[in-house]
Amino acid sequence: MGHAEHLGLGCGRRRVSAGAAGREPFAFPGTERRYAPDRDGDIVHTRLEIALDPEVIAIQGRVTHEFVALSDETTHLQLHAGELTIDGVEDVEGRPLTFRHVGEDLRVELGTALSFGEPSSVTVTYRGTPRRGIYFIRPDDGYPSKPYQVWTQGQDEDSRYWFPCFDHPTEKFSFEIVARVPAKYRAISNGILAEKTAHDDGTVSWHWSQAGELPAYLVTLCVGEFDEIDLGTAPTPMQAYVPVGMADVAKRAFGRTAAMVEHFGERFGVDYPWDKYAQVVVEDFIFGGMENTSSTTLIDLVLYDDRAALDFDMDDLIAHELAHQWWGDLLTCREWPHAWLNEGFATWSQLVWMEHAEDAGAAAYDRYEMAARYRGEDAGEYRRAIVDRHFEEPIDLFDRHLYEKGGLVLHMLRRELGESAFWRAIKVYAEVNRGGSVVTEDLRVAIEAATGRNLDWFLDQWVYHSGHPELAVAWTWDKAKQCIAVTVNQTQAAVDTMVGTFRFALDIRATDADGATRTERFEVTQRDHTFSLPCASEPRSVEVDPDGDVLAVVKLKQPAAASRATLASDAPVYARIRAAHALTDEPTGENVAALAAAIPGAPWGLAVELAKALGAMRSEAARDALIAAIGAAEHPKARRGVVAALGSFRHDPLAGAALMAVLKDGDPSLFVEGAAATALGQTRVAGAREVLEQALASKDGWAEVIRIGCVGGLAALGDPAVVAALTDCTTYGRHTRLRAAAARALGAVGARLTQQDSVLETLEGLAGEFDLRIVIASIAAMRAIGNPKAIALLGGAPARHPDGRVRREAKAAALRLGKADAGSTAAARVADDLEALRTKHAALLERVEKLEGGSA
Repeated sequence: MGHAEHLGLGCGRRRVSAGAAGREPFAFPGTERRYAPDRDGDIVHTRLEIALDPEVIAIQGRVTHEFVALSDETTHLQLHAGELTIDGVEDVEGRPLTFRHVGEDLRVELGTALSFGEPSSVTVTYRGTPRRGIYFIRPDDGYPSKPYQVWTQGQDEDSRYWFPCFDHPTEKFSFEIVARVPAKYRAISNGILAEKTAHDDGTVSWHWSQAGELPAYLVTLCVGEFDEIDLGTAPTPMQAYVPVGMADVAKRAFGRTAAMVEHFGERFGVDYPWDKYAQVVVEDFIFGGMENTSSTTLIDLVLYDDRAALDFDMDDLIAHELAHQWWGDLLTCREWPHAWLNEGFATWSQLVWMEHAEDAGAAAYDRYEMAARYRGEDAGEYRRAIVDRHFEEPIDLFDRHLYEKGGLVLHMLRRELGESAFWRAIKVYAEVNRGGSVVTEDLRVAIEAATGRNLDWFLDQWVYHSGHPELAVAWTWDKAKQCIAVTVNQTQAAVDTMVGTFRFALDIRATDADGATRTERFEVTQRDHTFSLPCASEPRSVEVDPDGDVLAVVKLKQPAAASRATLASDAPVYARIRAAHALTDEPTGENVAALAAAIPGAPWGLAVELAKALGAMRSEAARDALIAAIGAAEHPKARRGVVAALGSFRHDPLAGAALMAVLKDGDPSLFVEGAAATALGQTRVAGAREVLEQALASKDGWAEVIRIGCVGGLAALGDPAVVAALTDCTTYGRHTRLRAAAARALGAVGARLTQQDSVLETLEGLAGEFDLRIVIASIAAMRAIGNPKAIALLGGAPARHPDGRVRREAKAAALRLGKADAGSTAAARVADDLEALRTKHAALLERVEKLEGGSA
């Protein structure tokens, strides 16, 4: 599964971070360890016949499972059937079989005992009006232009809700489906189209056949009116299916698919493994994307207009889902605790594509952002091992630890092994386990077979234990010995779920007074080390882990002059980002000038971080530098970062005026205007509310990017008067992304209100809807408000929602609120006061510096 991170969608993962009060345990009290279920038979082939009409929320089906017995006396077959109605079960001869459907389990009595390896089959006839697993999209009074569509979403264990199956990744089978739908609709599924048959009743049967084996969660069916786009036949037939009339827009999004398929095949050492690759764009999809075998389903936000395309694409999502065709589909995690072998690999593959399509610097910034997202969850939500058996539902595991940390662990593995050995190991892992199910041990065995390396220690600390190293680093130059002494101390607290001391290789890069650069690699095996690096003269700059290869928090103590030298050098992007943020500790004019001078011509990711550093300084000079950078930053993503940083200047009329100008005059980029709107609210300058409300009413744009920025700005004002405007944006019929953003904004404003009942009432109504994006946003808002009255609301509709993500969010929020005191409003005001003190402190430091320099 993929999640369009750069839009802040958070589809599918826990993103309730507002108002986080520190780390809590990942597993809820009483959660037991989970293991894969036993199997009675090995299902080798499944044939599914299903009839449906997108305009009627109902399905009728007949599914046949061919299997071989897995015990000496197999008398029954255990399947899963969710909330379906089972009309009957037959054996291979058509004789009725006894069955029991209790809860979600369907136990079929075979009527005879099968010996080990003996083949048989069962056919289940069923019907239902499912609430999950298969989704019926249709127009209504609020959204009259919405198309009629039906699509499925099986991960993690939701296929059981639309056809009886053994719904766990341990079971893989070949598959065929015959979907009978009204003639005006197209039905798309796994594999190749074997036959299309028209019937006298105005329906058409679409027969798709998937020869390669897949688990139940990767079975797909999408029904709707779609245009088909041919994306080429090399190295495999590729198609995109998009809503009617969107073909031209789709070519922009999918134009690099063939290059991705070819590059991944070359890098992974295994060619694309399926008979086709289709990408189907559907309405209201509940994730960013889903990697169904040979046929990915994607959110409709992959279709974006010319203006959005200036500084936006979906290459990371498209690459992520495509990579799953190897990692997750060809090789499938045997059980959910090892799902990082699916998601971590696909996330890492995004970096592989970015290295190829852009450069190493762009990939490094992507890693920087991945690490920040993981650390945010680790510090503000919970800490867990990547492989963790303590969960209530498998979807609980699909988080930043699984995706971002998993991907970064693979990057560290690549560095540990070296390029040649790493890619050889990846090829062996893929070839040996092709078509099978894997656990982490299979990766370890493949690495050892391909390289001779025993990496038990590596997997133990990074995968089976939690956390990451935190490094305090300092250096001194020894003139007599002509070397640098670098002390490296691991300062992280050792807890039960974490190794006490991490082991890793650490690069240290030094540049002497003449500009000569030397990099050496040292092995960190203890909590405290002192390393020696030859250097003929006092170093101009020193960088520790300059490429950001180690997933660690690095705090380097050194003179500001050394950080400025790094910033002005050709050091790797990661090193310059760290140097920029180090300078914020001393908001001097010299440091401000160094940051400002580095923005023009900087790669956009570095420019964004330079702007953040200037914003953190909060001085007049830093503000002036950011205002000047609005015009100097050519890349719209860099400008986006610059205007966002101006939001740090609370009650600053010049910062507010610059942001108002961006909104009034416009910018070629939607995202720059959206960021300016949010930043304007953060400044809280006079007139900001009026400008934001005017922009909210008038600024149209793709995916409501600008209006969402306005909503963020209104929330940041901390003014109770904005509640009405925000509530209006949550109205059913508005864009779903805008409604969700407004719900979260109500949480931010509500935390500052002394009377919160009306806001909670609005959020309660939103929490009772079915759309999980709206429900999760309302839960986040209740948690941000911090009022214990919300506990009862969270125990209502959200706790009964069919989606496990909603239920977990509600439970986690209720537990947090149960531990909170009644001082949430006061806490929000204290935060405001603290922000004001930071601004005054920065101004005072700047004035002192001017006085010391002889200026009035």
